[in-house]
Amino acid sequence: MSNISALISFNKLKELLKLGSVNTVKSYIDYLENSWLFFVVNKYAFSVKEQQIAAKKLYSIDTGLAQSVGFSFSKNEGKLMENAVFLQLRRKRQDIFYYKTDEGYEVDFFEPKEGSLIQVAHQFDMIETEGRELRAIVAAAKEQKKTKNLVIVTGSEKLTLEKEGLQIQVIPLYEWLLKG
Repeated sequence: MSNISALISFNKLKELLKLGSVNTVKSYIDYLENSWLFFVVNKYAFSVKEQQIAAKKLYSIDTGLAQSVGFSFSKNEGKLMENAVFLQLRRKRQDIFYYKTDEGYEVDFFEPKEGSLIQVAHQFDMIETEGRELRAIVAAAKEQKKTKNLVIVTGSEKLTLEKEGLQIQVIPLYEWLLKG
């Protein structure tokens, strides 16, 4: 619960928990997923094998539960926002991935059938945050040429950006959730 929206590796969990096998970790994660406590999101890849061995992202079924049970030194508003975006996407479909570009930039959500790339940034008004989020979404859009819907969900900012010939909608979380 403390690490929602973060990348996790089954191998690292195996070592951390001193378990004998990665399959044991996978079984425990499957139990938590089958009990509807977590959702597991794979990296988008054409190869099923690559999807299986790549790091995963875990999302909680309930952001309130994650906040009350999980341990953190700060509010983790960005992670909670990302979890809320995931839950809204999951209500509509199941084929949701995260995307990692060839250059190593990560996009929070990729919906291949819809051609959507979605980034989540709590504070988009900071120069380094804006640069990081735009760099990742533009790189991913160039690699996935069929993407037509580029969105950055923020805490409060709303604007339309054009970068390298791509139109990117920056929209506050509340408005994005209401569009549903």
